[in-house]
Amino acid sequence: MVAVTDLAAGDVKVFNTHSKFGKGEWISLGEFTSPRGVAVDCLGRLLVADYEPGKVHIFGVDPSFKLLSAHCVSGLPGPRYVCPGPDGGLVVSEECGDVKLYGPGCKLVLSFSEKYNHCFGNPAGVCFDTEGNVFVADEQDRCIFLFPPSGPPLPVVTQGLKKPAGLACCSRGQLYVADTADDCVKVFRYRGKPRHGKGLASLNSNQ
Repeated sequence: MVAVTDLAAGDVKVFNTHSKFGKGEWISLGEFTSPRGVAVDCLGRLLVADYEPGKVHIFGVDPSFKLLSAHCVSGLPGPRYVCPGPDGGLVVSEECGDVKLYGPGCKLVLSFSEKYNHCFGNPAGVCFDTEGNVFVADEQDRCIFLFPPSGPPLPVVTQGLKKPAGLACCSRGQLYVADTADDCVKVFRYRGKPRHGKGLASLNSNQ
């Protein structure tokens, strides 16, 4: 299933590959105020950051594309991007503010700015790897930071970015960055692994 947020239309759409027309079609999942980031968690539920009302919607979709068990995390100032978090929770970035980690049951676990005493410029894309490290793209500072489970944050990409937005990583040790000012996706490969927060080698970029 492919899901996208349509900010202008205030909608979230999924692509139905089994439509009666044979070529697939986009199906609307309902009205949202200002949907931004979208992700899928380990249970197959959609996570949608709804910017203006300050919410992250969490819901399942059945085979007929109807919403199931919808609930939300509220009280967020300008949520932009969201991703599944370690241990079944979620991570959400807030415009010009903070990045927050929620655990199972959508309970707030920590604020990254408070725990790590880190000052964000404008946090955007977020993702985490299999070791529990959380990556955050900072549009204003034009860099990518890694936040380990323990130890201080590590700047892993500090050059070659103009306006990093969307962010994803894969098990092969690659980090994908959507650079909106450069109109491209930049791929960075790890040279080393983090060791107890002591450092991470710089990354190579392939556009």
